[in-house]
Amino acid sequence: LAFNFNVQQKFIHIYMILKKTVNNHHNYRNLGCASFNVVPGLCCGESIRVASRWLTFILTSAFAGFESAFISGSHDLLGKWNPSAGLPMVKDTIEENKWYIQIMLPVGEKIQYRFFSAISEPRTSLANPRHFITHYEGSSHPREIFLSDESETRIILCEFGEFEKQAFENSGWLTCQNEVLLTIDASMVRFMHPQKLHHVHLKVGAFRTMSSYDPQFSVEENTYDDFQESCWPSWYSHFKSHDCAFKENRNEMLSITPRDIWIFKAQFFTTDESIFKVEFFSISDEEGDSPVVEQIGTAIVLTSALQNYRGSIKLPICDVKNKVVGSFVAELLIIKPITDIKQTLECGFTEVKKKHNRTMNIGHRGVGQSCAKPCTLPENTIASFKAATLSGADFVEFDVQMTKDWLPVVYHDFFVKIWARKRPSNRTLNLNDHDDFSVQTIAVSDLTKDELDMLMMVDEQKFANRSDVQGNLIKDSEVDAELLPFPLLIQVLQHQSLPSCVGFMIEVKYPQKLKCGCSELYENYTERNAYVDVIVTDVLKNAHQRKIIFSSFDPDVCLMLKIKQNRYPVLFLTQGDNSRYEIYEDWRTWSSDTAVKFAFVHDLAGVAFHSEELLSNIAPYRRALKLNLATFVWGDDLDESRHREYFRNLHFDELIVMALFERFRREIGFACLLYVDQIVHNIFCVVICESMQIEKSNFTN
Repeated sequence: LAFNFNVQQKFIHIYMILKKTVNNHHNYRNLGCASFNVVPGLCCGESIRVASRWLTFILTSAFAGFESAFISGSHDLLGKWNPSAGLPMVKDTIEENKWYIQIMLPVGEKIQYRFFSAISEPRTSLANPRHFITHYEGSSHPREIFLSDESETRIILCEFGEFEKQAFENSGWLTCQNEVLLTIDASMVRFMHPQKLHHVHLKVGAFRTMSSYDPQFSVEENTYDDFQESCWPSWYSHFKSHDCAFKENRNEMLSITPRDIWIFKAQFFTTDESIFKVEFFSISDEEGDSPVVEQIGTAIVLTSALQNYRGSIKLPICDVKNKVVGSFVAELLIIKPITDIKQTLECGFTEVKKKHNRTMNIGHRGVGQSCAKPCTLPENTIASFKAATLSGADFVEFDVQMTKDWLPVVYHDFFVKIWARKRPSNRTLNLNDHDDFSVQTIAVSDLTKDELDMLMMVDEQKFANRSDVQGNLIKDSEVDAELLPFPLLIQVLQHQSLPSCVGFMIEVKYPQKLKCGCSELYENYTERNAYVDVIVTDVLKNAHQRKIIFSSFDPDVCLMLKIKQNRYPVLFLTQGDNSRYEIYEDWRTWSSDTAVKFAFVHDLAGVAFHSEELLSNIAPYRRALKLNLATFVWGDDLDESRHREYFRNLHFDELIVMALFERFRREIGFACLLYVDQIVHNIFCVVICESMQIEKSNFTN
């Protein structure tokens, strides 16, 4: 340490801290004092010596009190990008925001690395540590260092998230933990005698209880107190306020009014025994006296009481004598990690950026909605995606949902329309019979991929003339494979004809309840966690270098898409305040302003606005810009060039357009190959579906 005396004394102090840490933490077992690492040689029994140099990393960052700093990188000594093998840094005892680590790394090798912050499980053994990431440096290119033979001991000064004069700080993803969100709508809080209460306040704490069946702990090694509830880090958001970003929950009392919505979140290694303790207080402010705080009552929210990881629970509020003094509704959402694939810190987070500072174009379902508007190519098919790329689209947008056998397929509607006819009583079959066909609908999720592939397309214009039904059937053998409906998500991701320079905007379909009381599909649909896991896993394994943007109209699906992976941005799709579509029951979908707040609070990349509301009120877009959110716009209004030009002049990031590809839309005036919304399928017809084992109950009139 050859520099001025004061700095030298400082680093001697740091070295003593590091030396003590080496002796007490297994993760520093590689930080020896030798100047060479010994590794096996190429010949039997030989070894070679690799020259190494000491490096001291000094990181500046204002982490929360329960967070610790870690480093991970490309070398084995840095954990090979595995977050669970990252090396913990030592917090300076003098300067609060400084963290240090000294590592011996090999000479002559380029080493990449990133910093991240994490919350550690305090009672795990040193041999099996557990921690989860709270923030990490998500730049597309990690930090790099190359040590030459002439290198002396080096000191590398870094500021967390600041790299190459840009800020790259991203929130963490779920690695081994679960995230629990508790939402309290103050309008749903009821008290027995509200007239006696003054200035009601709320206090919420996250806790966990340890039990003897937790595999990380043993009864012999822990005292009775270890099995009792212990406070756990959590955050809160006052959603309806201007300052709605999540803040560290310091157990303060929060004033509530009937219009307030409070969101609390915490992450636990297990949800079985995770709880929120909700306390209500009345604070009087009589003139001349100091405020008097009186506890109204308490409620306990057990996350284990929730079925399907999402729902509302009405809970009693009890006073100190266990007398019920009120009630409130707790809305809970549990998000679980993906277990089928291990995500690392090697790849950075993909940001939504303009191309050459211009608004980019996204082909809606390829070259447009063939079901609703004239188009020669069927929507959501590989052929349509190819046409969009050839026409200059920067991205193509398509819809993904799940089949009965859990295969993600590309298709828009939740149902397919099927022309169906009963078998004649004499059990003879004549497709050219003039009996009327009836239209049946069946959910895509009620059919397997093989069953979907057995459905045939038809020219509906000709099918109206029922005199030659058999002749109007379009068999798969007569259709190019790229025109066939229901392609698998994996097939689209792997298709060689779709250049990797064209991005995919993947809308994850999920049926929601409507405000009118109906549902887009049916209740008890596939649980969101498992549903999203399959889709995200397919993308992580097969997208490679292609740009991906996730999106969804379902707010909870957006949250899951965001926190289950660390590579791709997520947009919240909103219908806004409109006159064209049914309103969803979920209040987060009711307006563009709420959509902007939702995206900001939960750290989503941005919002895809519906054009109708923005054409009458552009204010939500301007708020999104101030919050540094990406701005997309979609809607039928974009069919008109004047509206497209209007949004481009406002510098939207991307337009999701349907009329961009005019040469594909002007060739004919009707859909030649109608999409599978209009198909021929006789439920009892041996020719078409003899081998399809579809229960009659799957069909709805």
